[in-house]
Amino acid sequence: MDKKLKLAFADDNVLHLKVIEHLAREMGNYEMLYSCHNGKELVHLLETNMEQPDVCILDLHMPEMDGMETARTLRRRYPMIRLFGYSASESADEKKRFLDSGVKLVFSKQSPRKMLISIYHYTRLCENLDIIDFEKNLFKKWNFVNQL
Repeated sequence: MDKKLKLAFADDNVLHLKVIEHLAREMGNYEMLYSCHNGKELVHLLETNMEQPDVCILDLHMPEMDGMETARTLRRRYPMIRLFGYSASESADEKKRFLDSGVKLVFSKQSPRKMLISIYHYTRLCENLDIIDFEKNLFKKWNFVNQL
């Protein structure tokens, strides 16, 4: 088995926290480092701990520090961490603003297992190829596939 991805997750909904924790453990390809109730808590944990995640999944709507503000902060301070959005919102404008804040992709809360599988494969592919060129090409293809 490939090495596990270190995961941090921020969502103010306790049920979503538990579901992601359970799925990450069940799937076996993630190590849950941090499970937080908002972006402010996640930023604090990253600042005060040596171990950094490979991937952070951020809920869009959270109290104290929402997903967009968290993404902008993490992008500046921890550029090597891959950021992904997680939202129940169907608003194209909100999703675009979330992407503009620094997340790679925004996933629906309706399919957490599919999200974790997609993030795992995306991250592994990016690690094994020329990242800059690969990510540019992957986004074009990924966006095309998601529009089908």
